[in-house]
Amino acid sequence: MTTRPAGVVVGVDGGGTSTEVVVADLAGEVLASAWAGGSNHESIGLGAMADVLASAVDEALASAGASRTDVVASVFGLAGVDWPSDVERVDDALGGMGLAGTRLVVNDSQVALRAGCRQPWGIVSCVGTGSVTAGRGRRGDRFRTMGVGFGEPSGAGTIVRGALDAIAAEHHGVGEPTALTGRFLSVLEHPDVPAMFEAITRGTSGGLRRLAPLVTELADDGDPVARRVVVDVATRHSELVGGVARRLELAHDRFELVTTGAVHGAGGVFSEAFAAQVARDLPGATIVALTSSIAVGAVRLALDTLER
Repeated sequence: MTTRPAGVVVGVDGGGTSTEVVVADLAGEVLASAWAGGSNHESIGLGAMADVLASAVDEALASAGASRTDVVASVFGLAGVDWPSDVERVDDALGGMGLAGTRLVVNDSQVALRAGCRQPWGIVSCVGTGSVTAGRGRRGDRFRTMGVGFGEPSGAGTIVRGALDAIAAEHHGVGEPTALTGRFLSVLEHPDVPAMFEAITRGTSGGLRRLAPLVTELADDGDPVARRVVVDVATRHSELVGGVARRLELAHDRFELVTTGAVHGAGGVFSEAFAAQVARDLPGATIVALTSSIAVGAVRLALDTLER
């Protein structure tokens, strides 16, 4: 006979392409997990988001031998929850799920932060297709960059933009020769630079952010122009960490800096430049590469709410 848990917490990591739900007991031991498709309300709408999440939560609870009434706390870390108005609308949509206990809706960067930190405070730098830098101070105050491309770099997108600037500068006779030109022409299958930029400006080149690994590869191989592009973007991302640290009064403190996302994960020149700038600006920061499930961070946040 299976014994039903006395109480469980639910942690959710919902992205644009996939969603993970973790159910854990009150000691933090994972009891069950479930996966589903994307749950970003900006892409699929609030109603579809609620359906995806309800189905995945029910599956995870059933696997754990629990029900919605056994939940004492839940945390939904979701992509697309970017503004206070998003929190309100998403929380309202999730209300129909009928989960017992407290419910917290946050941007997915906050659960990534908690997944990598041993304590509830710290900073996370998420650099992948896009980017966001977020943190939590010792007093529980939160701050995150807006992730709108103004006043901050945007991960792979900014790397590719820098590479295209360099290619155009070489073509105009004001930039150094770079291996980026030949590689971009080969991958995008254009005969020359003007043809490539015609396709880009007319929107017929497809998604360009996929070319970021090519830029970082050339930087790691020693192309000086590609290296400058990557170092510049990495340095700007590290400077954002400093800004968030100042907003949260962590700049002169010791804290863990969690790194996640494909650009961070690739290592090489980007990671070296990022770490070097962090060491100069924030000597109390310890960089921690995120290796655990992000949904586990949502579970930890849920448990944190019970300790208040």
